[in-house]
Amino acid sequence: LAFYEKTGNQDALAMAEKTLEQLFRGGIFDHVGGGFSRYSTDTQFCIPHFEKMLYDNALLILAYCKAYSLTKRALYREVALRTASYVLKELALSSGGFAAGQDADGPGGEGSFYAFRPQEVHRVLGSADAEPFCIRYHIIEPGNFHGASIPNLLGGALPEDRLSQSLAKLYAYRLARERLPLDDKVLTSW
Repeated sequence: LAFYEKTGNQDALAMAEKTLEQLFRGGIFDHVGGGFSRYSTDTQFCIPHFEKMLYDNALLILAYCKAYSLTKRALYREVALRTASYVLKELALSSGGFAAGQDADGPGGEGSFYAFRPQEVHRVLGSADAEPFCIRYHIIEPGNFHGASIPNLLGGALPEDRLSQSLAKLYAYRLARERLPLDDKVLTSW
């Protein structure tokens, strides 16, 4: 984005936009709770290493805000807001600082916090809302991660506003199902 700003090179802007959109579409972005995992463990960016770090999310907020300021594309604004919301909800400490990160391993093992089975989604949302959600976010049998699925938008259209209530319900369900430990050291340089 900085190279585009400096030179006006449209190829640079197109490459940056493709990268930002694909990061959002993949499982590296937490479609249910917001925020980004550190990196992907596969070439499709579907299965992340599930640890979420403050510094990664802070830098990605800046990148999506810059992309929005240059293109006015609503997707970039939405991703920046959802990522900032994640940081404020999950990483903010009562002391006023921010935790350095959120661990990858929860009580159910690595990734269990983020993965869903279709029957879980049906139980939480009901069939009428679960069916379009599972199709849109690729929640399928046999799953893409140890028998469950990491929600992603790699195979289809961007999310619809009508699915936002489903995301909120699944987020509340996920928080009640298990909690991830925080790396609660505060690093002021982050």
